[in-house]
Amino acid sequence: MENVIFYFSGTGNSLQVATDIAEKLEECEVVNLAKFPVETEINAKRIGIVFPVYFWGIPNIIRRFLSEIKLAGTPYIFAVATCGNVAGSSLIQVNDLLKIKNQKLYSGFIIKMPENYIIYYDADSKEKQQKRFHDEKEKLSHISQIVISKKEIPFEKSKYVIDTLFGKIVNHAVVRKFPSKDIHFTINDKCTSCGKCEKVCSVSNITIKNNKPTWNHHCEFCLGCLQNCPVNAIDYGDKTQKRTRYINPNV
Repeated sequence: MENVIFYFSGTGNSLQVATDIAEKLEECEVVNLAKFPVETEINAKRIGIVFPVYFWGIPNIIRRFLSEIKLAGTPYIFAVATCGNVAGSSLIQVNDLLKIKNQKLYSGFIIKMPENYIIYYDADSKEKQQKRFHDEKEKLSHISQIVISKKEIPFEKSKYVIDTLFGKIVNHAVVRKFPSKDIHFTINDKCTSCGKCEKVCSVSNITIKNNKPTWNHHCEFCLGCLQNCPVNAIDYGDKTQKRTRYINPNV
């Protein structure tokens, strides 16, 4: 395998970035890391990891993936953290986990994509979404050139020192509670039992029982089930009922 990019994505933002980079590389496979058998040794010249930022750091699934994967040789590893605002310590965490395996992050990048953490706020306006998609395309050209030439450069960091200093602490404190937070998802009468929520869940955390989805408490909290529901039948407590859903329109 010449190149491979692993991604994790709930609403499609990280999938778009992974796909766009892959198009710039030759012989590049794009793989949903949630479905990848970690016991399989990865033998590639370039390995990319693309993921969303969760509370100033990495999602649980990225931590597990980097802790469990087997790498052949010393590939050129790069990472891209997608976020709505700040990336916190996410790329620092990736590098720290790679060091444990005697590997390193040769380059790391931050790309701002449309904000969509519906529990806290509404989706970005269409105008702001398009601006961010435009900026993503421009930055991808720069990233691709670095990856193709296998340059080793300092990875990008948040411009706010406090994000770097406390990002890891906040991230660990918050995301470790995510698996069981799925108890707060609710279903309203609009549910048509279509099963899409079950299909889009990367970690198979949703099962359709008695024609309704049930969550099995190993949630990654990507909110893909809520955002992808075609009839807006899924909510998170009473926080999301009046907020606009978001799915990346480019994937």
